[in-house]
Amino acid sequence: MVMLRSDVVRAPTEYGAVLLHTDDGRYWTLNPSGDLVLRVMLAGGDVAAAVRELCATREVDPQVARRDVEGLLAQLADVGLIEPQSEASRSPEAAAECPGRHVDRSEARW
Repeated sequence: MVMLRSDVVRAPTEYGAVLLHTDDGRYWTLNPSGDLVLRVMLAGGDVAAAVRELCATREVDPQVARRDVEGLLAQLADVGLIEPQSEASRSPEAAAECPGRHVDRSEARW
């Protein structure tokens, strides 16, 4: 689970979402995959839940999806859009699988 910082607003768009940092006016765009991950995490999901949802709706290998989810969360935290997630949601024990999906060479793009 993550939280948007109190000075960040999310606005859905036709092509994903926009995150606006209200203190300095900077904004970032998320494509539909990135917005999906963020919505899962904002709703209380962990990395594993975001990976499962991504795999259920996109053709992506679970390991690639996990790497990309963790990368997106790190980027959002680095630029100050989300509060840091707890260590529990990043633990290796929270392994995510995508039942019935085996894709060899897909990558999620934000």
